[in-house]
Amino acid sequence: MEHQQQQSNDIKALLKRYLEGTASPAEKEQVAYWYSTLNDQSSVSLSPAEREALGQTILLNIHRKTIVPSGQVKRKWISYAAAAVLLFAGTGGFMYARYHRAAPLMFVHTEVGSTRQVVLPDSSTVVLNAGSTLEIPAGFGRHERNVTLTGEAYFDIRPDPAHPFRVHHGKLTTTVLGTAFNVRAYPGDENTKVAVVSGRVQVEINGTAIRRFFLEHHESLQYDIPGGIALKGREDTARIGQWQRKVLDFNGYTLAEMVAELQRQYPVVIQLNATPDDTTHYNIIFRQEKMDNILKVLTGLTGITYKNGKGKIIIYSKTYAK
Repeated sequence: MEHQQQQSNDIKALLKRYLEGTASPAEKEQVAYWYSTLNDQSSVSLSPAEREALGQTILLNIHRKTIVPSGQVKRKWISYAAAAVLLFAGTGGFMYARYHRAAPLMFVHTEVGSTRQVVLPDSSTVVLNAGSTLEIPAGFGRHERNVTLTGEAYFDIRPDPAHPFRVHHGKLTTTVLGTAFNVRAYPGDENTKVAVVSGRVQVEINGTAIRRFFLEHHESLQYDIPGGIALKGREDTARIGQWQRKVLDFNGYTLAEMVAELQRQYPVVIQLNATPDDTTHYNIIFRQEKMDNILKVLTGLTGITYKNGKGKIIIYSKTYAK
């Protein structure tokens, strides 16, 4: 009995350090090991509800620098404390399911020039591009797997036919059973795009009438938001999600869209002076280029001129009279 109590105290102390961010690398590996063995029924004596609670606890801490609960700060720490109690009990002896409280709605956000990989409770992975936000609802995976994306992300989804995975992005909802695909849905962009690397997805466009499209390997769907036009096409899978390798693929971008993307990828402020006539779409690829090099290339290919102002870059399109 004393040994069990000591074990429980040791676990509490370890998780407290983990929650506070002061755990050693070896201790972090121990917590990660607990998470990795959740699907091994013989590894830890936990019920399905307990295993889910343990997984959510660890994921909360893995992303605690970027995940912001929708409630108040006090509520956040109450949630952490409740999750900690579940972990202590699951590894030390007792746990009563009636004390379980679902984690609050979580947001994962990436800043300018950064990407982030998120491991969901079902072991699916999501890589967020710069300036993107992923909303993960409480109880994800318990009955359904829904997330909401603002921005761009690459999804690699674990198959689970009983629980289809859905990504809500603007007017579109992409549903998968198990596949890898990329979704681009930044606010302000003219187009939303879904491109499939492997597997099969269904894309629904919500409006006065719901339109459904099915995409397979090599296929993409581009939705023109102002015009409400959906265009299905072929896609080179080698180019899907290239942003993960620091490649800027301006495929069919307008000058305004290129400027918006540059401000997401580089810590710069850009003022674009253009006219309504600047509607040309360009196909340009940059690979880990410096901003000066990118501007020089854009000058030659698009006819822009630019200058460095006070803390910002000022760009003039070829149709804009200075």
